[in-house]
Amino acid sequence: MAVRHIANRLATATALAALPAALNAQALPAPVAPAEAPAADVAGAGGSDIVVTARRREERLQDVPIAVTAVSAAALDSRGLDSVTQVSQIAPNLQFTPGQGGNSGGVSAFIRGVGENDFIITSDPAVALYIDGVYVARSFGATTELLGVDRIEVLRGPQGSLFGKNTIGGAISVTSSIPGQTARMQADLRYGSYNTVRARALVETPLSETLSFGLTALGEFGEGWQKVPSGKNLGNRNVLAGRATLHYDNEGFDAVLAVDGLRRRQNSAAHSLIAFEPSFFSGLQSTFLGPCCTANTRIDRTDTTASLNRDDTDAFNATLTLSADLGGVTLKSISGYRYVDAAFGRDGDASSRVNYAGDFHDEGARQLSQELQLSTDLGDRGQILVGAYAFRERTRDDTRLVVADGLYPALIAAGFDPALATALDFNIDFRNRQTTTNYALFGNATYDLTDALTVELGGRYTYEKKRFAQAAQRIYSNQPLLFGLPSYTLKEDWNAFTPRASLSYKFAPAILGYASWSRGFRSGGFNGRPTAVEEIGSYDPEKLTAYELGLKTAFGRIATINLAVFRNDYTDQQLLISTVSPTTGLLVVRNENAGKSRIQGVELEGNVRVTPAFSLVGSLGYLDAKYLRYTSVINGVPTDVSGRVPKQAPDLTGSLSGVIQTPLSERVNGTFRVDAAYRSEVFVDVENSPFLRAPDNVILNASAEFALPANGLSLRFAVDNLTDKQVLAAGYDARSSFGFVEGFYTQPRRYSVTLAIRR
Repeated sequence: MAVRHIANRLATATALAALPAALNAQALPAPVAPAEAPAADVAGAGGSDIVVTARRREERLQDVPIAVTAVSAAALDSRGLDSVTQVSQIAPNLQFTPGQGGNSGGVSAFIRGVGENDFIITSDPAVALYIDGVYVARSFGATTELLGVDRIEVLRGPQGSLFGKNTIGGAISVTSSIPGQTARMQADLRYGSYNTVRARALVETPLSETLSFGLTALGEFGEGWQKVPSGKNLGNRNVLAGRATLHYDNEGFDAVLAVDGLRRRQNSAAHSLIAFEPSFFSGLQSTFLGPCCTANTRIDRTDTTASLNRDDTDAFNATLTLSADLGGVTLKSISGYRYVDAAFGRDGDASSRVNYAGDFHDEGARQLSQELQLSTDLGDRGQILVGAYAFRERTRDDTRLVVADGLYPALIAAGFDPALATALDFNIDFRNRQTTTNYALFGNATYDLTDALTVELGGRYTYEKKRFAQAAQRIYSNQPLLFGLPSYTLKEDWNAFTPRASLSYKFAPAILGYASWSRGFRSGGFNGRPTAVEEIGSYDPEKLTAYELGLKTAFGRIATINLAVFRNDYTDQQLLISTVSPTTGLLVVRNENAGKSRIQGVELEGNVRVTPAFSLVGSLGYLDAKYLRYTSVINGVPTDVSGRVPKQAPDLTGSLSGVIQTPLSERVNGTFRVDAAYRSEVFVDVENSPFLRAPDNVILNASAEFALPANGLSLRFAVDNLTDKQVLAAGYDARSSFGFVEGFYTQPRRYSVTLAIRR
């Protein structure tokens, strides 16, 4: 049966991989000999030739006075990167945290120590994800693994005068390829560790002189790497996705319509019970229900209750981008609709025999966004862009919290007073609803004061309004969680003006220096997890002032070296903390505002073509981050915790890649590469729990790719995480209430072989 199952997956994947050839057989030009590949990914990781749209127009990366890491499609292919989260192996001071709560689809980024990894609907990302210019509020349904990604740009620092939705820490922009008048086809088929099969296919073809069409599809299936003896392994893959694009281009009018969809049916994301200390609640569990609990002895082994072992997502997204040349003025419209429906769970006690701790989430989100841009050139001296933005999102979250499941009826059977039993019933159904409305006006202008000196000024006014409603019911006692308050509704609104200014100077045609100052803003929100009436309420917006000096240099085709020095002054930073309610004694997970913090550092990116066949590409990031003023309420007592180290802010991050490209025969070329990514010791939680401190680590990947005699065909052998180093990436410490500490780790060593065709 297992062999048949794997065979069926291979058949499905092979069919997907063969799709482009079937659809595009008539449209492709005659085969030609492959051109010699450029050395390494010089143009892909900060090279002088890569074109970016960081300032909403096409420019050479080296001419943009902004700290940007840009990864081209060629670099993504060469490294074998599967998704946007793996760009952290390249960009300095960039961290991604895995999905929590059992969800594997979330994209939670930290740039320069600024970020947010909470998936609850009341929390907004501090680093925004954009796909083809559309802000993605909930990344559960984002499809970033398809073929046809033209480039990924990582913009560091506050964004707002150019991007549709304001973001305080930075932006990750994914740009898809747009079909044109040249037909092309790509496909690849990969088989790897844990019986993972992935097939991807892309076809682009012209339909007429003004109309072209593109289609891309993905299917991935595989067993999970975290073994579950009683059921289905965690961390598996079962994904189908696709995108269709229609492009019309005629006499100054350009229109791109893209629709994509995703269907994910997986087991829960891998997670581990890494420590356990008996607590009051675990004592009740052990006395009245069953023994609890035992920490995992191995990262790749756990157990789970079947009802919580689920990670499902359905998503549909549509984007319409219109651009019209009105004679000296360009008008651009970006309309976006995104729909996502996700159901996922986690079993925190790592046991199939007891239900001591866990949760299950049924999440849904609908967002509409509209952006208008009007841009014009100031002769040959500069450019002005003005824009307006509107965004509306409706979200729902139906969560079932599991704490000592069945304790209430057990206490009643033992003769306990119903009022006391009710107070100890923390199996709860939450019904959360939130509506967010955001309006903004923004503008940006550049002007060349001299042939070498350029000034840039920008600003944004943002107004945001939120409405949040919650009802929480104890499941067994059928009583409201908050005594006398079965439901409530909160409303708040915030506004801010966030300016930006920069000066850049061309010391030489290939040497650019710049200095910038900007402010960022993230609106406030609501505590979505109150366990007592006094915990109901909102938290304040956070503000960040950023200073940056940068130098971008290029030495022909030999080397590119970019340097940035920055400082962020953070006010009212929003922090997700875990503490204990003085009223209920239950774990409280809430957002609060830190008074003041400071983050400063240095970033260095470079690539060197040592010889025509050998290239080095690397980056180095240094962070000096600390809270300057921060008082938190811990166990009901105001406590000065200014000495804590911000989460996900390692002192050092770095990467280094060595690539050799050489002909192996007259008809076969070989590319051999080793990629190393380093991260120094870091805390993954605000509380700086000793159990949630990830040590220094280096992740090594290696690959060998062979361009075969058949035109456009290649075979790639790869091993990711060569030394099998699994690193703690996220987690939380609930010892003071439930007694356990939970952690989320990176994946183990994985082997793969990929057959690809590109024509």
